[in-house]
Amino acid sequence: MSQQGGYRRRPGTPGLPVRSIRPFKSSEQYLEAMKEDLAEWLRDLYGLDIDAANFLQVLETGLVLCQHANKVTEAALAFLAEAPVQAQRIPMPRTGVSCNGAAQPRTFQARDNVSNFIQWCRKEMGIQEVLMFETEDLVLRKNVKNVVLCLLELGRRAWRFGVAAPTLVHLEEEIDEELRQELAVPPPDPPPPPGEPLYLPSAVLHGQAV
Repeated sequence: MSQQGGYRRRPGTPGLPVRSIRPFKSSEQYLEAMKEDLAEWLRDLYGLDIDAANFLQVLETGLVLCQHANKVTEAALAFLAEAPVQAQRIPMPRTGVSCNGAAQPRTFQARDNVSNFIQWCRKEMGIQEVLMFETEDLVLRKNVKNVVLCLLELGRRAWRFGVAAPTLVHLEEEIDEELRQELAVPPPDPPPPPGEPLYLPSAVLHGQAV
């Protein structure tokens, strides 16, 4: 699902292949599948050596999270310049985050990086508290589920102004679009850019299916 720099695909280019969701026997299996999807997403965006097994290890210093926050902010400011009317109707960041690139795992510097990212998600992206995680949830592996749900919510929000989204987010938009067509419901405002579906089921985002 690579997109150079993580920005919107030009109109008219083919959409991304979407994997079907396999039935999972437990919430642990589903959580593992979400980690795999997010790992693939981050690997494609930033060329990381990341998978479900080392997912938290790669993220625990906060460096990748802060890098992504700054990329999202850059994309948001570009979208604001291109479509100021649409931009006024959706939450979007106006500032990025500071980051200590030399932070080591489980250090104060790592916690500070993660904390900066969390505050950015709250204040700049407007992510709800129910989908947020705390610094120790990542650094000390206390709540993996909330880390995953926060990143998925960030993916669906950032997609609105052109940042590549995880596969699960793409799949949810396809489901939502089918439902909108069946019920004759108009598309969300603002409409998504061509070729980049969005959204994860609301039940999953609120932890009901995890």
